[in-house]
Amino acid sequence: SSLYDTKWKLKKIHIADSVESVTGKAFIKFNQSAKSAGGNGGCNAFGSTITVSGSLVSFKDIFSTKMYCEGVQQTEDAFFKQLEKVNRFVIKGKVLMLYKDKELLLEFESE
Repeated sequence: SSLYDTKWKLKKIHIADSVESVTGKAFIKFNQSAKSAGGNGGCNAFGSTITVSGSLVSFKDIFSTKMYCEGVQQTEDAFFKQLEKVNRFVIKGKVLMLYKDKELLLEFESE
């Protein structure tokens, strides 16, 4: 799968020594020509500016709509918080992994 033009569904959020499995509609898509990424955090639509260089990626100016959704708000907040830290990515088959240096933060699967 390509980083671009793929809908990546959020599957796991890694925080410290814990892993949260994610079900629901959270996803991210990358737009190469617009140098942007966006999708849904599980409740709110979001977007950001991205910089990609080889396997390095950074997300800047992350914004989202501001609805509160019972049951998914904690997951969405954790997703956005981890996204802000990301500085590189690895794609293995249908899995996209976002890292800060050597620390795995987020895992996605292509649809």
